[in-house]
Amino acid sequence: MAVPQARIDRRAAIGITDAPAAVSLTRYAPAAVLIAILVADSNRHTDPDLWGHVRFGQAFIASRHLLHHDTYSYSAAGQLWRDHEWLAEIVMAFVYNAAGVAGLKLWKFACTAAALLCVADTEASAGAPPTVQLAILFTAAFGLILQTQFRPQMFTLVCLSALIALLARDTYRRDARLWLVIPLMALWANLHGGFFIGLATLALYAAVAALCDRAAGAGWRRGVRLALLAVAAAAATLVNPYGIGMWETVAHALGNPYTRNVVKDWQPLWWAMRVQWHSAPSGVALYLAVIGMAAALAAAFAATPRADDLPLVAVAAMMTLAAFLSVRNLALAALALSGPLAHHLALLHARRAGAGAPTRWRPASHLAMLALAGAMALSGGLFSSRLATDRVYPGAALAFMDAHGLHGNVLGEFAWGEYLIWHGAPADKVFIDGRYDTVYPFKVIRDYLEFYFDGTSAGAVLDSYAHDFVLIGPRAPARRLMEQRRGWTLLYRDDAALLYGRSRAPAASLPGLPVIGTALPGVFP
Repeated sequence: MAVPQARIDRRAAIGITDAPAAVSLTRYAPAAVLIAILVADSNRHTDPDLWGHVRFGQAFIASRHLLHHDTYSYSAAGQLWRDHEWLAEIVMAFVYNAAGVAGLKLWKFACTAAALLCVADTEASAGAPPTVQLAILFTAAFGLILQTQFRPQMFTLVCLSALIALLARDTYRRDARLWLVIPLMALWANLHGGFFIGLATLALYAAVAALCDRAAGAGWRRGVRLALLAVAAAAATLVNPYGIGMWETVAHALGNPYTRNVVKDWQPLWWAMRVQWHSAPSGVALYLAVIGMAAALAAAFAATPRADDLPLVAVAAMMTLAAFLSVRNLALAALALSGPLAHHLALLHARRAGAGAPTRWRPASHLAMLALAGAMALSGGLFSSRLATDRVYPGAALAFMDAHGLHGNVLGEFAWGEYLIWHGAPADKVFIDGRYDTVYPFKVIRDYLEFYFDGTSAGAVLDSYAHDFVLIGPRAPARRLMEQRRGWTLLYRDDAALLYGRSRAPAASLPGLPVIGTALPGVFP
């Protein structure tokens, strides 16, 4: 069917030419795509909140309704709880109940695969040759490794990559079914609070596209259509159990002044790279992969300045800035950079004399890569029923408590909170856990930081709450306070944890205190 001349003139006015035929990596090199997915999914360790995500989902399934008030803590008992990850936790609990640890691994693999398949679709829309697409796909896979964890954030990776794939089709092909953005955003809002970045992406894309069209004399029609789409998508996110309360919860979390002191994912990129360098220098390469993508896009865009995909370039710039401000956005930047980087490298590639059709791979090459993928999946434990922990947890200390019937209010380390909920609830209550500011008031968070870091008011925190036990690591700064504080007795210790109880409590009369134990190997659950 012939393309109307008016549409051709409009496309030319804003710098859009007919894109080369899309080459899909899923057809050109499916085994290579599978290897890239396995690379991105290779981070198979627990997240500190994994225990809580599964337990909360199990509670929702068992009760058949959401929990609107906290029942797991004593510092915020009865506090309003808007769980912005409720649907993701139900999915995780359902998978775990049905297939155990192996099911959780396959769930994470499926999410990673969906995200990278969307990246591959975005690159195909950009018209890049398959060799360029493969290079970008593998670089993006390395950039995803640190964020592909057993947590609801996996759904944000999937939803953002799907959103960018739709916008890339709109940018490069003008054949996207953009109405799909509306149900996508409604689903996203119920899976994870990262839907806010989706709304920001839509708003920026619409604004830049409108300005580009206006500057090229193409009018406001497309800009108005995209703006209405963004408004409809924002309205769709209100279709959730909490309504506008979901927005309030996410906004409250983003405005928390203590977040960067507690949650490592919220640290600036430079700080995370410095920590990585001191712990495992080779891991810095994962950060450099995304930084390299951003630098390559800047150079390629400077060499091939075009207005055709400026909205996507603006989105990529926004995500890159977000990654520098907070390392948790590193994977989002990798997803956003892939499309425009593929497009501008394709423009550079087209300038080369003799650039022709891609050479097809021989069947033997596909078979060899499939064998490599199989070896990676088996050696990486994709199908195993064991999941190693990301850090040391106080399993032996909790076993000691169970053996002696010690239960009550436990002032434990922040990263152990949901581990304690899994193993101790409902007999034990926690002071704080990974639900963080979706449950706990700022005062509780501030008090925890004061205690843990042995601040000037640490003693007051110890006195002002109904703690029955204190459970901390041997290297916790609060150990100094506990060793000097009268009224508390060391009950148990090992290389992973120190357990203190009140000196007047029955636990303090156990024989042979402190009991010296052996830390247990870390596995989920």
